[in-house]
Amino acid sequence: MATPAFVKRILRSDAFQWAAVIPAAAYLQVVIWTGRFDRTPFPIAEPYILAMWHGRLNTLPMLRNGGKPLIALISGHRDGQIISKAGALYGIQTAVGSSSKGGMRAAREMLRLARDGHSLFVTPDGPRGPRMHINNDGILDLARLTGLPILPAAVSLQRGKLLRSWDRLLLPGLFSKVAIRFGEPIIVDADADRAEIRARLSASLTAAQQETDRLVGRVPVEPA
Repeated sequence: MATPAFVKRILRSDAFQWAAVIPAAAYLQVVIWTGRFDRTPFPIAEPYILAMWHGRLNTLPMLRNGGKPLIALISGHRDGQIISKAGALYGIQTAVGSSSKGGMRAAREMLRLARDGHSLFVTPDGPRGPRMHINNDGILDLARLTGLPILPAAVSLQRGKLLRSWDRLLLPGLFSKVAIRFGEPIIVDADADRAEIRARLSASLTAAQQETDRLVGRVPVEPA
């Protein structure tokens, strides 16, 4: 059954979204305060393009590094609007767009901010999947145009609930062991073999995420 129009208006309203975001952001902050972190150092200095699979998107504040706000690419959908508000509470700015809508506008904004020294953030399997598969060349184009290296990253937590959503989203739990790992940075030159880069990035992201899952005692999530 379709969602009634008045319900959609409520869900899109700023008041409703902030009412949902503030408690969730406060909870994540307590997760961070009570977490026991097993974190390897960032392998390179900013700026870079941070990449992570969509299922760990809500752990992004744990990857903040440096003084300038991280710029995250999000969709213009209602979920993206909520993510944008949540990110703002952690000093994460957003550029709105996706592979299907608003992509060029978002790309121009991210290029401008990259020139100003900001690091960027992309989930290569977002916004709709398939899970743990790079579904377009957006991140490769962004890396080529900015000259920034892509830095694969992953986060996992010992405690928390794994949803049965398309991305197998992990909801973090309190008093948890938290593992953070990075893959080797990837440079995308103008003459780079796109298929080879996509395969290397995908393998690095999956290997990093499955390593963090094993480190905290989770059964690793598999690609769709």
